[in-house]
Amino acid sequence: MNLSKRQLHSFLFTVECVGTGFVGLFLFVYLLGLRDVPRDVVYHSEPLFRGLLSALGVLFVVSVLIAAFLAFIVKKKL
Repeated sequence: MNLSKRQLHSFLFTVECVGTGFVGLFLFVYLLGLRDVPRDVVYHSEPLFRGLLSALGVLFVVSVLIAAFLAFIVKKKL
């Protein structure tokens, strides 16, 4: 499998964007819960945020696994 530099950079940029979105959303929701301390509200367990975090988390894990697989294939051909 041969990937051009443009394809490789696009794929890696996509992986980085998904990871950044996951971390950014989690941090935003976590800090939103710390707004009025002390508090017993945990916003990242709300269904809306939990669904978004789950979707982004799954996309991130899948894209990292694909990247590892592609790296293995490319290294094996060299």
